[in-house]
Amino acid sequence: LTALSDGTINNTDNFGYVFLKKHIGISGSYFNDSHTCTPVTGDYAYIENGRTMDKAIRSLRTLLLPQLASPILVNADGTLTEDVISYYETLCARALEIMQRDQEISAFNIIIDPAQDVLSTSEIEITVEIVPVGVARTITVNIGFTVAIS
Repeated sequence: LTALSDGTINNTDNFGYVFLKKHIGISGSYFNDSHTCTPVTGDYAYIENGRTMDKAIRSLRTLLLPQLASPILVNADGTLTEDVISYYETLCARALEIMQRDQEISAFNIIIDPAQDVLSTSEIEITVEIVPVGVARTITVNIGFTVAIS
């Protein structure tokens, strides 16, 4: 790697390769990034995003699995009751609140449509939206002299 030009190293990084490199002023070798074999615009473009999503899925599954094939009360018009919606939102939130407390995710939202036809489909659809934790892949410092500090 030391024999390669900065341009070649940058191109290799842009192609999504993971390799070790050194930084001036600090000892050791460091990974250039955490690319995966997906487009850089995708949800799973970096290893940490995949791990976070995998953990969220495992945690949600652990809490929701015991509810599989359990009875669900519905309103007279066949829609989900507020109690049922609140119960499932609380189950999902328990898993995600731990991840948020541990700073593994920034925020989350749980959406359950009350108009779902669970009587016909025997299925409850829950949408979970997660805001990931950011990563400072580059740090830019603008430095210069000035005649006064305001």
